[in-house]
Amino acid sequence: MVLVRLVGLDLGTTGVRYEAYDAEGMVLDTGRSPIKKQTVGQWTASLKSAIPKRRKRIPSEQTLLSAQSTSGTILLLDEYGDAVFQPLMYHEMVKEREELSKITALKSAGDLAAKGITISPTSPLPKIISTRNRFPREFGRVKWILSPTTWLLLKLVHPKGERWDDVSTDWTNALKLGADVTQEPPAWFRPLFDDVGLPLDLLPRILPCGEEIGEANSELAETIGLKNARVFQGMTDGNASALAVGCLGNGDFGFSSGSATAVKYVCSEMKRHKAIYYHKHPFKGFLAGAAPFTAGTMEWFAEKIMGITPVHAYRLAREVEPGKEFAYYPQGDKEPFYDPELGASILKIWPSESSKDLARGRMFRSMVLGLTFFEYYFITLFEELFNRKIEKARITGGGTRSPWWNKLRASIYGISVKTMEERPGIGALIPAVMKQHLYKDLREVQDSLLRVTGTYEPDATLGSKYTSSREAFMKRWQTVREASSKV
Repeated sequence: MVLVRLVGLDLGTTGVRYEAYDAEGMVLDTGRSPIKKQTVGQWTASLKSAIPKRRKRIPSEQTLLSAQSTSGTILLLDEYGDAVFQPLMYHEMVKEREELSKITALKSAGDLAAKGITISPTSPLPKIISTRNRFPREFGRVKWILSPTTWLLLKLVHPKGERWDDVSTDWTNALKLGADVTQEPPAWFRPLFDDVGLPLDLLPRILPCGEEIGEANSELAETIGLKNARVFQGMTDGNASALAVGCLGNGDFGFSSGSATAVKYVCSEMKRHKAIYYHKHPFKGFLAGAAPFTAGTMEWFAEKIMGITPVHAYRLAREVEPGKEFAYYPQGDKEPFYDPELGASILKIWPSESSKDLARGRMFRSMVLGLTFFEYYFITLFEELFNRKIEKARITGGGTRSPWWNKLRASIYGISVKTMEERPGIGALIPAVMKQHLYKDLREVQDSLLRVTGTYEPDATLGSKYTSSREAFMKRWQTVREASSKV
């Protein structure tokens, strides 16, 4: 009997994570290592450190491996897969605003936006063009433009010194670079690349998530104990998280709450809205989503302004009487306003004789409440766009570990909330295991590989305390944005 070992690699912004599971979803081993500097050398070193000491390999064991990484980060590589430039990180903005304006003014950019991908200061394409214009000689060595996901998987497949002649990527990592997922199959949106003078032969072929790439034959693979593993196309972290919480069929809603909130909804068709973009779902339909920077601001505020840990801040916030919060409005730099200059705002602050801890608690709870309203906004948006009631929310990530916040979420949403175990590696593997027929259907995958850690039902009494402020949140937030733009 062949034993199956499922290995998922997560190349995140702050660290690398390794996960290994058996076919029943039991954890075999895990490991993590921080990323101190955003270079491919540091990524490789962190990967090596993240892998736990490898047990002796069972001869009949078959390893299936995939990976995920942050969407929008881009690597410019030579023919051997070595970096010509340092990574162009997803959060970095193009400095040459005039160059950006030229690209966004193109008819082809508008045509791509109509298909769901808007060119912004953080989009990969303007940063690539800027790099080419500033360093033309070095850019001449660039053979491939790839995501960290694809780079990592190919580093495991190709021995050092072997040319990367035929390169492919998955359609989720291709999206923000300029893929048209409305085509079947998805393809690069040629008019835009022609207009900016970027040859399509610098881009990989676009394939479905879970397609097999090859065997891990590199020295790196051998060093970390993954020699001969079968390697499969991965996906972006947001899409992997969506699958890992159970966004598998039409109408499923969920999100991962970390520094950013990766909101996802499974739909059968695309309905354009400025606050969301669409990925092609690995199985059927589309994943409507948004990924604004959210809880990272809360952690920053707790540590830098309050001078306490986020854990301490959550504890103080829990003790505050419901309805006593100030009014907190998140940045809106990506969704729903696409205003990179809009910072977070806190209004209706009144001095009182309360203790320092109570004042801190009110402040932090205000931020928790504002983000909960923000999450609720997307629930109502998806319901209105697709004329379908969302019955439950599946959530995961560091921002979902607080039981009282999850109870608050359920009460404000008015629906059941299920917290899911964080299994980022599993999400990227689901398309691969389905293509290998390890499970009969997606229900069996969900039952075998995903784990519900808690269920929270709405509290009508608690929810009623926020009915009026919940309904007014978006209108007031829009007013805050308009006022901010005039400052």
